[in-house]
Amino acid sequence: MLQKNIVGIDHIALQLPDLDEGLRFFNELLGFKVKFETVFEGQKIVMLQAGKIEIEMWEHREGADAGAPAPANSVHHVAIGVKGLDDAMAHARSAGLDILADVYEPTRGIREAVVQGPGGTRIQFVEQNVPLLIWRAITGDFK
Repeated sequence: MLQKNIVGIDHIALQLPDLDEGLRFFNELLGFKVKFETVFEGQKIVMLQAGKIEIEMWEHREGADAGAPAPANSVHHVAIGVKGLDDAMAHARSAGLDILADVYEPTRGIREAVVQGPGGTRIQFVEQNVPLLIWRAITGDFK
């Protein structure tokens, strides 16, 4: 079974209608570093990295093939793990980002919020209280 070979997500690829908007959001607002830029089959690609997350951005162009690209904004959301969700959301507000879902707790030990990212892509910030999640797993407390 292939599962034994899987080590995690390598990167997330986004097709955006405007790469400059994507760079402003991920590079300038969130602090992702540009790992490299290239052109593949006529389409500009930018690879960004922050911590263990890599995001590959393709500029969507109608009629471009480039390995049968998906339509722009075909990803439902990108979830980014954060420390200090309240601080992250304060920064998002001060940057003028649209808040789609303010801080909420879908289950004890996890807090999330969602902002509008480039090209309409939803960006979800996830803060995990690891000690609480471990305690819940040990005790079987999944309420």
